[in-house]
Amino acid sequence: MATIMFGAAGMALGGAAGGSVLGLSGAVWGRAGGAALGRAIDARLLGAGADPVETGRIDRFRLTGAGEGAPIARLWGRMRIGGQVIWASEFEERSATSGGGKGAPRPEITEYSYAVSLAIGLCEGPVRRIARIWADGVELGREEIAWRLYEGHEDQRPDPKIEAVEGIGRAPAYRGLAYVVIEDLDLARFGNRVPQFSFEVLRPADVADPAGAEDLARLVRGVAVIPGTGEYGLATTPVHVATGFGERRPANRHGPSGPSDAEAALDDLVEELPDCRAASLVVSWFGDDLRAGHCTIRPKVEQREDDGEEMPWHVSGLVRADAMAVPRIEDRPVYGGTPSDRAVIEAIRAMAARGLEVTYYPFILMDRLPGNGLPDPHGGAEQAPLPWRGRITTAIAPGQPGTTDRTAGAEAEVAAFFGTARAEDFTITPDGPAYHGPEDWGLRRFVLHQAHLCAMAGGVEAFCIGSEMVGLTTIRGADDGYPAVAALRDLAAQVRGILGPGVKLSYAADWSEYHGHQPGGATKRFHLDPLWADPEIDFIGIDNYMPLSDWRDGVDHLDATDHRSIYDLDYLAGNVAGGEGHDWYYHSPEARAAQIRTPISDGDGEPWVWRYKDLKGWWGNAHHDRIDGVRQAAPTAWQPGMKPIRFTELGCAAIDRGTNQPNKFLDPKSSESARPHQSRGHRDELIQMQYLRAVHRHFADPAANPVSVVYGGPMLDTERMLVWAWDLRPYPWFPGLAEVWNDGANWARGHWITGRTAHRDLASVVAEICAGAGVTAIDTSRLHGLVRGYVAQGVQSARALLQPLMLAHGFDAVERDGVLVFRSRDGRADAVLDPGGLARVAPEAPVVEIARDGEAALPDRVRLGYVAAETGAAGSVEAALPGHAPRHVETAELPMVLCRGEAQAIAARWLAETRLGRETAGFALPPSAHPLGAGDVVEIAGAPGGGWRIDRLERTAHAQIEAVRCAPAPYLPAPAADETEQPGAYLPPVPVEGVFLDLPLLTGAEAPHAPHFAATANPWPGAVALVSGVEDADHRLQLVQPLAATIGTTLTALGPAPAGLWDRGPALRVRLAQGRLTGATQAALLSGANLAAIGDGESDHWELLQFARAEPVAPGVYDVSLRLRGQAGTDAVMPDVWPAGSRFVLLDGAPRQVDLPQAARGLERHYRYGPARRPLTDPSWRHEIRAFAGIGLRPYAPVHLRARADGDDLAISWIRRARSGADGWEGREVPLDEGREAYLLRIVAGGVLLREAEVGAPRYRYTAAARLADGAAEPLAVQVAQISDAFGAGPFATLTVTP
Repeated sequence: MATIMFGAAGMALGGAAGGSVLGLSGAVWGRAGGAALGRAIDARLLGAGADPVETGRIDRFRLTGAGEGAPIARLWGRMRIGGQVIWASEFEERSATSGGGKGAPRPEITEYSYAVSLAIGLCEGPVRRIARIWADGVELGREEIAWRLYEGHEDQRPDPKIEAVEGIGRAPAYRGLAYVVIEDLDLARFGNRVPQFSFEVLRPADVADPAGAEDLARLVRGVAVIPGTGEYGLATTPVHVATGFGERRPANRHGPSGPSDAEAALDDLVEELPDCRAASLVVSWFGDDLRAGHCTIRPKVEQREDDGEEMPWHVSGLVRADAMAVPRIEDRPVYGGTPSDRAVIEAIRAMAARGLEVTYYPFILMDRLPGNGLPDPHGGAEQAPLPWRGRITTAIAPGQPGTTDRTAGAEAEVAAFFGTARAEDFTITPDGPAYHGPEDWGLRRFVLHQAHLCAMAGGVEAFCIGSEMVGLTTIRGADDGYPAVAALRDLAAQVRGILGPGVKLSYAADWSEYHGHQPGGATKRFHLDPLWADPEIDFIGIDNYMPLSDWRDGVDHLDATDHRSIYDLDYLAGNVAGGEGHDWYYHSPEARAAQIRTPISDGDGEPWVWRYKDLKGWWGNAHHDRIDGVRQAAPTAWQPGMKPIRFTELGCAAIDRGTNQPNKFLDPKSSESARPHQSRGHRDELIQMQYLRAVHRHFADPAANPVSVVYGGPMLDTERMLVWAWDLRPYPWFPGLAEVWNDGANWARGHWITGRTAHRDLASVVAEICAGAGVTAIDTSRLHGLVRGYVAQGVQSARALLQPLMLAHGFDAVERDGVLVFRSRDGRADAVLDPGGLARVAPEAPVVEIARDGEAALPDRVRLGYVAAETGAAGSVEAALPGHAPRHVETAELPMVLCRGEAQAIAARWLAETRLGRETAGFALPPSAHPLGAGDVVEIAGAPGGGWRIDRLERTAHAQIEAVRCAPAPYLPAPAADETEQPGAYLPPVPVEGVFLDLPLLTGAEAPHAPHFAATANPWPGAVALVSGVEDADHRLQLVQPLAATIGTTLTALGPAPAGLWDRGPALRVRLAQGRLTGATQAALLSGANLAAIGDGESDHWELLQFARAEPVAPGVYDVSLRLRGQAGTDAVMPDVWPAGSRFVLLDGAPRQVDLPQAARGLERHYRYGPARRPLTDPSWRHEIRAFAGIGLRPYAPVHLRARADGDDLAISWIRRARSGADGWEGREVPLDEGREAYLLRIVAGGVLLREAEVGAPRYRYTAAARLADGAAEPLAVQVAQISDAFGAGPFATLTVTP
């Protein structure tokens, strides 16, 4: 939203930015046609002194281009873009041959695929990273393809792949251009063509100075890593929970990058915050009572039934079945479970491997829900739901009638809360520390367990022995001492014994707690000083959420006297050591409402004693308790400047006026949920950014952060200010997957910085654009806004680059004394004009001439297109006048990333401004009257209707002014619901169930020696590939199964039944992981329909059966009946019973044969199978070592085995069967499909083999002499098997001969 611009500075912005081609320039902003909304509407929004130009539109398709000389895009913030192919190699042809070979019935098949390497230019550099990649609209994991990013620095070197192809010295470095090189891209999965790529690119401000950093990317040096719950949320090992055969859900992987959520989020952390070197790791157990003497602190699980396959849950010696479950609301746990011990160890090691110095932060979550019925120590009907741990206190809180505070009873309650566990009560096991001391769920067991975990992980940089236990540390004993403080000192000594001298220890005190205890009146005790001065404590830990503002509605509140906006960085930075808690305080809620401020003073000349914000005073002076206002003569154990301070937490919620009360958060489940003072409740990431900038700016000043003469370092360790919070659930999957995490709705207005590190301060973007045009004399002190993402395609003038920002954020650009001034519109009056002081230009002219345009030309509806923040997709909103039919609709697009509420507010503001702007005024002032200029807002005293924004001012004999009607209302935030959008469809790859089936010949066309393979999973991850090798390397692709096979498990047992007859026994109940079963007619069955295999999961033990009926009884569950059993000769391997839990595989063509060389039959080979789109190293792939007998070569068992007495001899006969060609009805003997006719006959008595013979005909005479020689006595068992030279003996047919 621009006003007229005068002079050379303004003219410079009319030129091209980012290229050598000059655009229009002039004394006003452009004279070109086209606009975002339509020329007349844009002119109303931008101001009468401006002329709109045509600007960028949303790239809805994000197609990868390849145009020669295409312009380079410019990007600010976080944006999804397509890019341009700037280099490509020749296509590489690859082939794979299967089938064929000696004796193989299958033809030889050669399949061709292609690979290519290419470079894709993205935008002007430098950029920070690529967060997400899409190919043909499908998101890829960052490890699915081989790629590397060149950030676009001016000193970047040529890519080695390009140089290898083009030759040394012939490859361009593309300096200044951010681009991606994709190497050896296999095109088979994309239909042997290059897919359309798009990339989410992060380009924050490139400022390294913490004091001047304009966004979080360079500002943040340390973070607090949460959530602290989630049984496997901290694990780097991918963990899956099996809920049935083939049914798995990922426990800790929900996005495309991995191998786990924690790994992906930590990669995001170190790439998005390159200067971050410190991080705390939050790990939670659960407290169950606000009464210290009754509270236990335990690890808990989300559910007690299904465990992780790769990492069964173990914490402190407990297994899942023995642990208590987290309470539930609407059948969902209110929190994730306690992280498994092995997961914690993995997280510590993963953070350390990335160069992060870990501060370990044990965290107590209170998990009582409404209706708990527990007595409330603070006087309520029952304990509040999900309260803050800082409210743990005596059974009746201090100050309440009947409290035990200041008695021995209080000491006993504190002792019960801490418990008696000692460091030696733990044994180290592979699953973590196991506790073997007395039954104890106190704080000591919790903290000592965490210390042992840290030691197992290899150590940490720092360890907190507790945090924010305000109510506990201020309990007083019989001697007015603080028993919890003494217990913390003893606990610190125990932890020191576990972790050793190299780990720094502290307690993370609440910002209201660290400086001392004020029980009432004029008493102030430095109650934590014995702990702070203890030799085992290395630094002062403060969870800092001190307020930086006291902003209210309107313009007549006290803070608005000297400052125009809450976002004013000077205002906020000035209150880091000023304002509430430093200069003054409110003595009551009523005083706060009326802004009655009481100055903070001290009769002994030490006001810092009462100033919780005066860190420098508290740290740099000796501490003397004040008892009833009397300064005690003896100082405490604290010595001035003896130890450094660390902010173990620092943060502000992304909510309107969050700086008024940074400790407040929104969580509907918790009794602590509340808006900050005076907050209107809408989402506001800018105030979060400004808070962090203000705190960092303040302490970057050496005067605010003095150096200690004791240890030689600064008071505050600014390299370890741990910003709350970075989530190990990677963005945007958290907060997007509400069905997985039920706290995702809290993210929009919460303390998280995840997903916000690339946000740009509007002033920094404007300054960068101006600098690109050579304009550095600018003033952005009154320009406030947040740029999530903004992209400009092609070469555009600076004015064209600024216009979408001006339309979106509502600011003016004017020139004042050779300086370009950018100011956010707020509708507030800069001056009130006396009507008597206005000049009359002509005798016949009115002093103020007001004009009003007609209604017909104005829109009653505005439709805005934008880029959705969470998804990167094109979004659209509409604002309409209530009660108006859609008569005149204006459509606009902004190539900017917005959340839906922001887009809605912009459209509504445009509509309001357009209608306000129909009213204009002209008047004149004497030259000496006011130093007013374009963009200023004036009111005429006594005139109704509000203010006027000056759009044009011409100084002649008078100051001739053209102004447009304005009001503050359009610039106030509009209430909007938080709408977290799904980040796009993505199915995490889960391990599939692979089944190898070494089967008899089914059609006769198969390779008889090769097994079949079938895979299934629920959810199905897409096509599954099977590869093999003699060793677990140099794998060869065997097959790709595109669809899930119909595989399940039996829920009932299946007894034996004769082959060749209908089995009318009880139905076999089967649960399928995927697929469905249908019935078939008997004729269809006799033609081969509904063939299935049932087995024990071993590759060579399967019975083939067919079924005519399949009745669904539940989702995925069928009753299979009217069966034909023992098909294809498998009657001989039919067991006495197939128990429940047996495998069931439908042989419907989905199972395919493996391409196994005949010479490899019987030899062990390595097989890997998994989602075809994932690399073999992905955890979703499974590895097996298998050897196959080649059941297709196995002869069938003979039939009609008989024995009859022939004199004293026994005449034995049988009929052979054939593996193929034996289904004819001609009546002739079945063909011999072995090289020779041979049988193995055995005579067995009492389990002892008496005789074994090989015969060449289907008969045998067991003579009396042979029987006598064998000592054979009936009953005898006669066993006969046909022999194959390729396979050996097949299964035996058995006949029992009785007397």
